[in-house]
Formats: sequence, C-alpha cells, structure tokens
Amino acid sequence: MVKLSDALWNKNRHIKLQMIQCDWQENIERICKIMCQKNYNKKSKEKKYQHLNYVEKTQIERWYNIEKKPCSEIAKLLNKSVRTIQREIKRGLIENLTTHLEIKYVYSAEVSEQKYRYNMTAKGPNIKLDTNYKLVEYIENGIKKERKSPEILVAEMKRKIEEFGVIVCAKTIRNCIHKRILNLTEKDMIYKKEYKEKNKENTHCDKLPAEKSIDFRPKEANERSEYGHWEGDLVVGKDGKGAALLTFTERMTREEIIFKIPSKHAVNVAKSIDKLERKYKAEFKDKFKTITFDNGGEFRDYKALEKSYDKRKKEPRVQVYYAHPYRSGERGSNENANRLIRRFIPKGTVITDISEEFIQQVEDWINNLLRPMFGFKSSLEMAKIVS
Repeated sequence: MVKLSDALWNKNRHIKLQMIQCDWQENIERICKIMCQKNYNKKSKEKKYQHLNYVEKTQIERWYNIEKKPCSEIAKLLNKSVRTIQREIKRGLIENLTTHLEIKYVYSAEVSEQKYRYNMTAKGPNIKLDTNYKLVEYIENGIKKERKSPEILVAEMKRKIEEFGVIVCAKTIRNCIHKRILNLTEKDMIYKKEYKEKNKENTHCDKLPAEKSIDFRPKEANERSEYGHWEGDLVVGKDGKGAALLTFTERMTREEIIFKIPSKHAVNVAKSIDKLERKYKAEFKDKFKTITFDNGGEFRDYKALEKSYDKRKKEPRVQVYYAHPYRSGERGSNENANRLIRRFIPKGTVITDISEEFIQQVEDWINNLLRPMFGFKSSLEMAKIVS
C-alpha cells in the first residue's frame, strides 16, 4: 500500500510541475508577443514615409489592368497597406476608349508619376529661418522698425555672412511673411493704395509756355546720363492743410533733399530753392541744372523759381520744367521717394508737429539706403562717384 504522505507528495509534485509548465507556457507566449510586436514595429518603421517608386507603379499597372488583381492582393505583394494602393490607383486613373468605343478606366503608372512629381514641387526645401532665431529677429526688426525692404536686408546679410552663417533670398522672406512664419504681415511692407477725391473747385492758373513742357527738357535729363537733373513735389499733411514737405529727387542717383515749409504756397517753394542756392553758392548751377515739377499751383510761377535771390544775377539759376497733367510716372523717381517718406510719415499725419531733426533723419535714411539698381550702393555713394 502506498502511504498517504507519499500520495500527497506525489500529488503536490504533479501540481507543481503543472504550475511550472503553465508558467513556461505563459512566458513563451509573452516572449512571442514581444518578438512579434518588435518585428511589427520594425516593419512599420521601415514602411513609414516610403513612397511608391516607379517600378512598383508599373507592377501595379500590370496587376490591376491585365491580371485584374484586387487591391488587397496587390497590397500583400508589395507589402503595403490596402489604402496606399487604393489612393495610388485613384491618382493614376485615366479614361481609355476600347475598340467598341466604350470608356474604360485604367491605371497609368506614368500619369501617376507625373502627378507625384508635380505635387512634390509644392513641398519646397527646408526653411532656413526655422531655427536661426537671430536672423529672424534681424529681419523682423529691419522691416518693422527700420522700414527696410527684403532686398536691402539680403544685401546687408551678405556683408554680415559671418554673423548669421546663412543667407536667404528676398523671395524667401516675402514667402515667410505671406505664410505667417515671421511675425510680420503684408501691411508692414505693401503700401495701401488710397484715392484722393478730385478737387472740384475751378482754380484758374495761367497757361504755361510750351517750352516749359517736359517735352523740351534736355536729353541728358531724360536719359539720366548726367548728374544735376531733379524732380520736385510736395508731401502734404492732414487734410492737405498746414505745413508740408517739399521734396527734391535727383534723377541719376536718387539723392533726396527734404524741406519743411509752413504751407504749400509758391513763395515757400521759391524760398526753399533760395536756401539751396545760398548753401551751394557757386556749385549750385552744376548741382541743379533742371527741376521737373507737376502742374500744382504752388509750382506754376516758374519765373520766381528760376530767379536768383541775388538780384545782380540776371540769368536763371535753374531751368524749371513741368510734367504732363495726370502723368505722375514722368516724375517716377520723386514719387517713389515720397512713398519711402510715407513709411515714416503716414498719410493723415500733422506735419506741423514733426521736428526738423526727424525730417533730417528720414532724409539721411533715404540717402544711405542700399539700392539694388546701383549694385546695392546708396544714393550718397553714387553721388560721390558721378559728381
């Protein structure tokens, strides 16, 4: 007879073996799951972000059009997801006429590849401004605070390449502004187009002689081949009343001169030219050969503008000409300079409240501005070269 204690021991031993066996099975199952998960993750990582190449697309074309394989089977053959194959077939579907003149939709690997290449062009390269915070701050301050254009900033970057380590083009800066990558908007760059109401009052002015038309201006002035030919205009304040800015722009170098005058009267314009004549003395006639104005009433008294403050001088100190009515483009350099002034003195500003020091700062800023048309030289640098 088997003892009770031996029986109990054998029973407990059997139970322990079963428990050990169960533990081994659980561990093996757990290890298998982990290995499968690792393999799955590895495969998914390998699959991730891998686009179909052209060879795979030609295989899809054969399997789908000729062998009539379903998307699920094609996905297994290429080790891709079913949705990837479905999207690919949808992208490359074209209409094809059969011999019975029936429309049949087939997949074209070539069409799909063309669409893929076209879509990739919109992606573009990585943006250089993503992590270069110093360059971003420099661009934002340059446009918002210093009122510089992207072209000017690019020219300055080239001079400071060691500081920034990278250069972006002006188009990139504009695209970043448009896409809100920079803390700027189009309003920080683009001028608002405002329309003035036409003055309906019939202000009578004496007719100007024909020889004062821009048509009779010297050839050197028209071709910008000689220094000393200027364009002039007024930048008015709020409601067109009170103090104004009298601006002169040299056609060849875009050199700028700005005067603050108490009101837009012909007398104040003539006095400003008197100041220039006193300042430059004997050099005045070489520096100011001609001045072209618009047809504003403040410029119509050409005799007063041409007459020297020194009564002993009988000859005109400068030749004054007038652009055609409603042809502001004939004085385009001066109009562009006035737009630069409006960056600092917007329309609606009371010019009476603006100090002479601030106006001088604006003039210096314009004259020291690097200009693409001059190979990124300033107007003052060009004036020294040509004068």
